[in-house]
Parts: sequence; structure tokens; C-alpha cells
Amino acid sequence: MKKYTLAEILAEPTRNGLTKPKAIRGVGVPMIAMGEIFAHSRIADIEMDRVPVTDKELFASSIRTGDILFARQSLTLEGAGKCSIVTKVVEPTVFESHLIRVRVNPEKADPFYIYYYFNSFEGRNKVKSIVEQVAAAGIRGSDLVKLEISLPDISTQRIIANFLNKIDLAIEVNNAINKNLVA
Repeated sequence: MKKYTLAEILAEPTRNGLTKPKAIRGVGVPMIAMGEIFAHSRIADIEMDRVPVTDKELFASSIRTGDILFARQSLTLEGAGKCSIVTKVVEPTVFESHLIRVRVNPEKADPFYIYYYFNSFEGRNKVKSIVEQVAAAGIRGSDLVKLEISLPDISTQRIIANFLNKIDLAIEVNNAINKNLVA
């Protein structure tokens, strides 16, 4: 396995999202917020607040399938740096300022592999190593991209990520069945 910094496998630099006060929410495009990150490790077609955005904001802060979102701040150490992956985008979507978007270059690394890595024991510990804790715990994109990751070749990454993805999908189906049975 070869070692890379996160910066070396990105398609573009990390980005923080948009600040949109609650008073103007309700119309516009969906916006992924902290609540969605903590409620869903895999973000697809879920309920989100809507916000008005300019074309420039939409271009800069849009979300694509395979984007990984990290929580910049949390009241707890465990919450800082929590990551989720976008598995499906059904309409133009943006993300809020308390999140860091990581867009992996798929020619260099599999986005799902990177997501699973940062949800592994080793990956969580790497993120914890950059958490700064004052009143709230937080991470910075500039520190995140310096983290070193050992990666197998891209075909092995895809095999591993595909296997883990199938397990996650089976869990989602089982959870939906259980929810229906309870109802």
C-alpha cells in the first residue's frame, strides 16, 4: 500500500459550505446541514431545509454523488469530523457552512473507500488527532487534507468499497422492513 495525504487524492480543494439564516429558509434548493450528517451516514433522497441561492453559490457549493461531508464542529469530541457520503443527488443541492466538502478524484481513489476509511477505527483516530477543542470541538479543512492515508491500488479499493456498500444497503433495507413492521 502506498501512502498519500488526503490533498493528493482530491479532485479539487476542500470547501466549507454556505451560511443561510433560518429566517430565509423554506424555498430554493435543498441544503445538507449538520442534522443530516448526524442522522444519516449515507445521504440520498432525504428531507432537508430549502434555501435560496445565487448561481455563483450553487456552482461553488453544489453537491455531487460521491462527495464526502465532514462536520466541522460539534459539542463533543466524537462528533467533530463525523463524515457522511452523498449516495444520490436528485436535484441541485448545497451544503451548510458547518460542513467541509471533500471531493475525491475517482482516478486516484474510490470515494466510498475513503468514506469507509474515515469511518474506520484508524480513520476516526486520524481525524481526532486534528480536533481542536475549546468551547466546542472542531476541525479545519486545511488540517484534514494533511492527514496521511495508506491506499491499496484503485481496483482493490473498488472491490472493498463495493462489498461494504452492499452490506450498508442490506442494513438499510432491513431497517426499512423493521420500520414497516413496527408501524
